Amino acid sequence: MYLLHRQVVLLWLLPLVLVLLGLTRNVAADVNITLEDTASQIIYSPPACGLTLSSAGTETPTPQSQICDSAWRIIAAQDASGGTLTTTSGPTDGSGGLIPQLFLSVRALALYVKTTPSSTAIVNVSVSTTSPVVTVKSELNSSLEFISIINLPEETVTTLSLTFVNSNQTTLLDIDSITVTISDNK
Repeated sequence: MYLLHRQVVLLWLLPLVLVLLGLTRNVAADVNITLEDTASQIIYSPPACGLTLSSAGTETPTPQSQICDSAWRIIAAQDASGGTLTTTSGPTDGSGGLIPQLFLSVRALALYVKTTPSSTAIVNVSVSTTSPVVTVKSELNSSLEFISIINLPEETVTTLSLTFVNSNQTTLLDIDSITVTISDNK
């Protein structure tokens, strides 16, 4: 009888041990989120114009897109990841000569900016945090097709800024996508 009772207790303990092992085992994965060109988290200076996303999720030209003279334009592109590109070839008269800049502030493990093969512009890339204060700057050729910023402290807000660098030649910065990597436990 004692033996039977012991087996019942062991059988009862086995699921409990398995549950405890499952709870203490930390299984974490990273999640990639690709932002739309029109995502509210992205700030364009001067403001972008061109395509907007309708409530149905399809790109439609706005009346303003026909007279878009901003330095930043959102255009349809069949070979782009999301069907659109954000593009600039530098300051325009319609933008008051402002140098095109892009800002994005997020809590993330990594940021990836994908450009197109036709991108030729030099870009100042700055990544900064405020607590602790850390800033890293680099000048990159956008023809690299991927700007990767990795090993970010996810518990603090990181600000990415991209600044178009004027050149004596006509150059182009085409941003295909911006992807943010976060952990699934945040």
